[in-house]
Amino acid sequence: MSVPQPQSTPALRWVFHRDEDAITCEIDTAGERAFDVCIVPHWDVSASSIERFDTVHRAFERHAELACRLREAGWHRGIHS
Repeated sequence: MSVPQPQSTPALRWVFHRDEDAITCEIDTAGERAFDVCIVPHWDVSASSIERFDTVHRAFERHAELACRLREAGWHRGIHS
């Protein structure tokens, strides 16, 4: 019998839009000392990417880098939390 894994808790979630498409860029806490930066294209969730960082500071830096690249590519931030 498998034991369910605890769900990650989003620390930050931004949704970017371009035309009819959307991409979520978020930081999830993954345990006490791990932070995942996730990019999820809504049209193809299987193409998602996850990068794990040991510090929240580095995770926020990476999120900022990705958000900047998305804006440069014509994406606009929509919903955030």
